[in-house]
Amino acid sequence: MAQGVGTRPRGAGRAQLHETALRLFARDGVEGTSLQSIADDMGVTKAAVYYHYRSKDDLVLGVLAPLFEELDALITRTEAHRGRQARLDEFLTGIVGLIVDGHSRFAVFAGDPYVGRLIMSHHDLLHWFHRIVAAVGADTDVPGRAALLIFLSGMTAPLKDAGVSGLPTAEQRHLLLECGRRLLQVRRR
Repeated sequence: MAQGVGTRPRGAGRAQLHETALRLFARDGVEGTSLQSIADDMGVTKAAVYYHYRSKDDLVLGVLAPLFEELDALITRTEAHRGRQARLDEFLTGIVGLIVDGHSRFAVFAGDPYVGRLIMSHHDLLHWFHRIVAAVGADTDVPGRAALLIFLSGMTAPLKDAGVSGLPTAEQRHLLLECGRRLLQVRRR
């Protein structure tokens, strides 16, 4: 069935919902963002939000689904490399790309306590973490594991600083990649 002039393409409502929810989650936190506030910001009824998702948890997972897919693909690419240095470099390059290119989504994923609790009950984040630890060779290296944890827990913080966030994207990438390489002792290629 062809769409008429002026009608939105299928899925446009969900895409707008994701965009609005992500913006409000980043600004107010997930806990501080109600479905009603999302609906109000979009100029629709709360029922319109419920048309797409049964609950706030389902909406949060829907907003973060692209990031989950990208993380899984990154870990798979990392695991495909043979040497530890190559795996570390693949992981760092990929995770920095996710941070810089999708900062709002990644910041909500990595920094919001509501999301942390939700992910632990809906997605096997612990499995992803174990895959990352094994892929970068930190499974038997306690200092390496500590460095990885420090990097993972603080990687979005620099982009909250006006001096770093004001840099061009390529410079942000370079800066975060160099910090990660220093912390995880990855040699340059």
